[in-house]
Amino acid sequence: MNNTEPIKLLLTDIESDHVERTISTTNTDKIGQKRTKTDKNGQPIVKETNVFPSAFIKTVYETIKSNPKAKYSWLEDNLGVNERTIRRAVEELKKLGYINPEHSKMGGEWQLLK
Repeated sequence: MNNTEPIKLLLTDIESDHVERTISTTNTDKIGQKRTKTDKNGQPIVKETNVFPSAFIKTVYETIKSNPKAKYSWLEDNLGVNERTIRRAVEELKKLGYINPEHSKMGGEWQLLK
């Protein structure tokens, strides 16, 4: 008995055909258990997601990434916020692992980790 039979009993023939095709094309081994996608070598595919807590923090990161020599005053002028706001965003980027927390600026350049 496959996992689609109990569903078929409750639906009309047309509906059950659609459900059967839908279930057979989903990426599941059993109902509710998802399989891990793998590459051609059988290694799990891990998607790195860049999740920022706010659009502003993402903007600060992208600005620093495009100009690694940017100073706080330059960021302040170009993003239109005060320096304290920039510093809070940088602290958050350090916590998230985007900026090196120990040596965020070395040789006058931001040390980006991602």
